[in-house]
Amino acid sequence: MELIDQVKACYEEIQAVRHQLHRCPELGHREVETTRRIRTFLEGCGGVEILDYGFSTGLAARIRGGHPGKLLALREDIDALPILENTGLPFASQVPGLCHACGHDVHTAALLGCAKLLAQRREALHGDVLLIFQRGEETFDGAASMLKDGLFRDGTPHGVVGFHCAPDLPLGSIALRAGISNASCDSIRLEVTGQGGHGAHPELCVDPVVLSAGLLMELQTLVSRSNSPTDPVVLTFGEIHGGTAPNIIPHTVTLRGTLRTLDNRVRRQHLEAIRRLSPGFCQAFGGRCETTVEVEVPPLVNAPEVCRLLWASAEAVLGPGRVETGRPPSMGSDDFSCLLEACGGQGAQFQLGTALEGLPQSALGLHVPENIFPDEALIPGMAVLTRFTLDYLSP
Repeated sequence: MELIDQVKACYEEIQAVRHQLHRCPELGHREVETTRRIRTFLEGCGGVEILDYGFSTGLAARIRGGHPGKLLALREDIDALPILENTGLPFASQVPGLCHACGHDVHTAALLGCAKLLAQRREALHGDVLLIFQRGEETFDGAASMLKDGLFRDGTPHGVVGFHCAPDLPLGSIALRAGISNASCDSIRLEVTGQGGHGAHPELCVDPVVLSAGLLMELQTLVSRSNSPTDPVVLTFGEIHGGTAPNIIPHTVTLRGTLRTLDNRVRRQHLEAIRRLSPGFCQAFGGRCETTVEVEVPPLVNAPEVCRLLWASAEAVLGPGRVETGRPPSMGSDDFSCLLEACGGQGAQFQLGTALEGLPQSALGLHVPENIFPDEALIPGMAVLTRFTLDYLSP
């Protein structure tokens, strides 16, 4: 039976798994039920060895090929977002305030389908497959934490491949970029300390709210005046916490944000500038600032040789003209880059089209509560992952 026919034959089963995952979303590092469902499915496949590495959540498994050869890792993420779903789907999230608005349920289900197909063809594999169901991608630290917990303890893969849903790309196609594909992402915490007091007597205080407001504006000058316009940088602070009442000047204010760049040199320069500028600015007004980089995710750089094979494998199952290669790098980030870096840069992540013609809701975007990721995306997702693995681990 041709591979695409096998993919279509198991579609309904994988579709049902996807619906189960979508109904029961879980946040990063809390994916207990999701991990249990993944384990149960893999145990029923036959030929898939669950690797009991003691992960709190997330899972790794191995398919041993019939012949010696390389070790290829396939990775997909499993966590959801703190967003209230508004899709109207019959299998919509049943957990208030949480949903799979980034398509990770599609990622997980497609990798499970791929595992089933590869287990059926394991005797033809010249090498082994490491299946990685990664926790905590949305918290930026899932890949790093699983590596720390021994994900590669039985050997570092020769390469790692995965995909991410793309609502701005037509269903049945993929996008693939050799070289720099996605930005780095460093999560920054600023603790601004002043001297609290009564709101009627600011002259007796050092107001950390005003300090924080000024500091936010000052930090943006790093992007507009200290950075070369040819080096993309995005600095965004999405959290500000401080104060308990409108007439009380608080003692501290906490700010949390992200720095994104496409180049590690630029990244290091800006992190150092933030560490230098923040305390100095606050000190000039009688306050203090403690700067902490909480999570560090490097840029995602796809290996050209892996991209070439991925392109050929995708065209073999999707048809000619279905691989887009001209997209610019994205300032979005994915900690797939941590696994890629741990594999010596040998690997690639591609974008899987999920915009279904005639369904406008499927093209709204990632992290949008109304966006629908159609079930039909499971077929090209499974097909490309499986075909690439068979090609990569061929004689």
